[in-house]
Amino acid sequence: METLIANPWLMFLAVLRPLGMCLIFPVLGSRNLGSAFVRNGLILSFSFPVLPLYLADAPIVTPEMVNGMFIFQEITIGVLIGFVVALPFWALDSAGFIIDTIRGASMGSVLNPSLGEAASVLGIIFVQLFIALFFMHGGLNHVLEILYRSWQIIPPGTPFTFSDRWLQLLLAQWNTMQALCVGFVLPAVTVMVLTDLAVGLMNRSAQQLNVFFLAMPIKSIMALLMLIMSLLFAFRAYFTHLDALPQQIGAWLEAMMP
Repeated sequence: METLIANPWLMFLAVLRPLGMCLIFPVLGSRNLGSAFVRNGLILSFSFPVLPLYLADAPIVTPEMVNGMFIFQEITIGVLIGFVVALPFWALDSAGFIIDTIRGASMGSVLNPSLGEAASVLGIIFVQLFIALFFMHGGLNHVLEILYRSWQIIPPGTPFTFSDRWLQLLLAQWNTMQALCVGFVLPAVTVMVLTDLAVGLMNRSAQQLNVFFLAMPIKSIMALLMLIMSLLFAFRAYFTHLDALPQQIGAWLEAMMP
């Protein structure tokens, strides 16, 4: 403790990676937690277990190593971790926007407090529901496991590079987000397309009736019913993705080592 009081810059170094992660991970953002004070408290608590790395008799970080590049590298590692962990939440937000666009309700977008940006109504519902399931499933434990493993894979001050393998893993993460989004919306989109087809056939046989006036409420009801029936199976893919995150991000970080 005396060493920490005499060298407060050591605490600053320890919080760089958690800070970078919280800057992009929506669940641990200041908007979602209510204030920046709560977020900063969490960042400090996340950094306490790694303080021995900086306070040891032979620390791996010396004052000579601390410069602008060191700070940039540490924050970059945290941002990359937050980026990968945030992909399922972005996928759900996109899924809600797709469903609302097809059913004709995309103009009713509002501010999503979790992501800090405008989103559709269903996107907000999906993200808020998944946040609750995220903590119930132990997602925060996975995030902390990934964060602390990063210090083992890439010690502070270790230079890293972005190789072709790293770019391939990045592309795989992007494809995973697309697959999660499409897999979630596919049942509802299929029902809405079939509803449009049925309404079109009705209008073909009775052209004097304006049946498309009823298309939006019918599609909304059918989509909501399908979502309720498929939620258990839809979120199962997200839970599987969360369980595999430590191995995926570990391989991603290892690919950054020279």
